[in-house]
Amino acid sequence: MGNITGPSYRVNSTFKIDLDRDPRDRWTEAVEAKKEFLQATLEDVISELPASVQKLIPFVEWMLDDAEGFLPEPYREEVKGIAEVAGVPPGQVLIANIYYELASGCTGLVAIDPEKKTAIHARNLDYGLPGLQNLTVNVEFFRNGSIVAKGTTYVGYVGLLTGASPMGFSVQLNERDTKNGSVWDNAFEALFKGGAISGFLLRDLLVSGMSFSEAIQVAQTRHIISPCYYIFAGPGNEAAVVTRERQSAVDTMYMSDTRNENVWFLLQTNYDHWEKPPADDTRRNYTAAHMRDLGQGAVSVQSVFDLVSAWPTQNAETTYTTVMTSSFDTSSPGEGVYFTYTRNN
Repeated sequence: MGNITGPSYRVNSTFKIDLDRDPRDRWTEAVEAKKEFLQATLEDVISELPASVQKLIPFVEWMLDDAEGFLPEPYREEVKGIAEVAGVPPGQVLIANIYYELASGCTGLVAIDPEKKTAIHARNLDYGLPGLQNLTVNVEFFRNGSIVAKGTTYVGYVGLLTGASPMGFSVQLNERDTKNGSVWDNAFEALFKGGAISGFLLRDLLVSGMSFSEAIQVAQTRHIISPCYYIFAGPGNEAAVVTRERQSAVDTMYMSDTRNENVWFLLQTNYDHWEKPPADDTRRNYTAAHMRDLGQGAVSVQSVFDLVSAWPTQNAETTYTTVMTSSFDTSSPGEGVYFTYTRNN
């Protein structure tokens, strides 16, 4: 396996998001800590957008104020609160939340530790947008004084693309390459068709107290704004990849599915598992080959982390790597695994 492509740093910034606080105040500490980085990144995001989408920003701000069905609570107030603290237009924050779901490349890997009989879930999140490492933080969501979810996010994004629940599962979101997945397509779906932002749904799955099977069912059926993959690790040897169109799932493959040729691990990048990936994207084939070379008997948190740190699974666009076990025991401090490294700083 090749070496990692750039400097890596363990993410030590963990922010508490108290769901009992006023939604406008929940992200204040995180935004204040990363304010300058957030302002610079929002400028970069907006500059990347087509002129036709940039013209939507004033309309989006009007929708935030006047169209109740456009963005559900608490996300509407959280977006406004972030914008207020950061000193930027709320429409920019919301457009960036939609953009983050489109422009990413991702690798998701779930492998079974044969000794502990638990799922180890690793994810790389790749973006071509510079500077996101400076916004990468871990978050812990609390309700009534108890932790209800852990996650990794970019400050300014109120959903989650990576996280774990004490109910016994972890989940990540991968972008799905399709012909109708542009920023405009996603914005139109949110503005006029009532679709949920896919990462907002992932956060809902984690903080709502759902079980592994309940979360998969919701991920299969909820109307969302962008095609994507939800990759789950569950209790024991359970794991699944849910392949989504906007209206519903088109496929769900479980670890035990006879179609899963890898048998003891599940692997998902940004292309349907039943299709060959493009010739210029070697992540799936190389990662699968590296896993087979490793062998199930050598699976551990460290070996899986090392594997997803190797080229091309980690590459020049990787912004962070998270490794987590499929659950964490809130009654036993230290139980379970959840850590993140930023990449290519």
